[in-house]
Parts: sequence; C-alpha cells; structure tokens
Amino acid sequence: MDQSPHRSHRLGIADIAAVYGTEALHHRIAQLRASGQHYAAVAIEHEIRSGGAAERAGG
Repeated sequence: MDQSPHRSHRLGIADIAAVYGTEALHHRIAQLRASGQHYAAVAIEHEIRSGGAAERAGG
C-alpha cells in the first residue's frame, strides 16, 4: 500500500473491514460494550456510519 509521507500510519476502520470483514467489526463493538467501553464502541460505530468501512469493502 503506497502512503504519502504525510499520512498517518494508523489503521482506519476501512482497513480493518477490508482484512477482517464487517462482521468482525460488529463483534468487536459488542465486546467493547460488554466490557463497559461504551465510548470506544460509539467511536467505531461513528466511523462506520461516516463511510470509512464502506469505501474499502466496496459497499
């Protein structure tokens, strides 16, 4: 994957969805909620809704 020198090396939701699938994202959100990490779950959901996962997954 080519990256410009200015791009962060942080993986985004789209990268995770492309490798593991969206079902894995939903499973992770459920795990976060079950362990009381509601803000982390909401952050992932927000990134999914903003189109981050759909861009790479072809959806």
